[in-house]
Amino acid sequence: MRSTQDGPSIDTRDRLLDAAEELFAKHGYSDVSTRTIADEAKANSAAVHYHFGSKEALLDAVFRRRLDPLNQVRIERIKACFDEPGGKADIEELLKAFLEPPLVLPETDGERYFRLLAGRASNDPNPDVKRILFGVYDAVGHSFVEAVIAACPHLDKEELFWRVACIYGAMLYIRADNGRLQAIFGEEYSLSKGDGAMRYAIPFLIAGMRSGPVGSATTSTTQDEKTA
Repeated sequence: MRSTQDGPSIDTRDRLLDAAEELFAKHGYSDVSTRTIADEAKANSAAVHYHFGSKEALLDAVFRRRLDPLNQVRIERIKACFDEPGGKADIEELLKAFLEPPLVLPETDGERYFRLLAGRASNDPNPDVKRILFGVYDAVGHSFVEAVIAACPHLDKEELFWRVACIYGAMLYIRADNGRLQAIFGEEYSLSKGDGAMRYAIPFLIAGMRSGPVGSATTSTTQDEKTA
């Protein structure tokens, strides 16, 4: 049994969260029962309902335990981007504020399981999983998109939609780190290394967001040149 939050085990509630995180990551939400979670946590069979009320509430708690503090940091950093003179946010700083916190987390057992869980959940057809996932990410998602719209006046909303989709796709794939690219490039490479994301992936995404509208004569024009 993994120790709570990668440190000493504290109480039954934390053991249930650890067990649920690991089991949901390995088998998916729908294929894990509350009894199995309780057994893994070495707890009473009714412990999940006692501490959380339902399996859905347990999943929500698993996500919020790791993401609420992380997303608050991201929101605060996004807001800080507008504290510059003139109140105009730079797209580079916005992308770093949004992407850096989740991509540079230390690689621990708990974080590894949570990456797997988040990847599974993003494609899970279960409506409870989708509702919980959307709810956990809602505030930071709205904060980021509103900031990007303000920072990229050279792009219309449809083009912003697709470019932000590419940002989300890159973030989810890097976080999931399912091993597919290592099978092609070689095992010496890892998406779990945050310094690689900061050095290569984020500059690539910044360049994409700064480029002019698709089909225009200024596709390679930077955001600052376009709005000067």
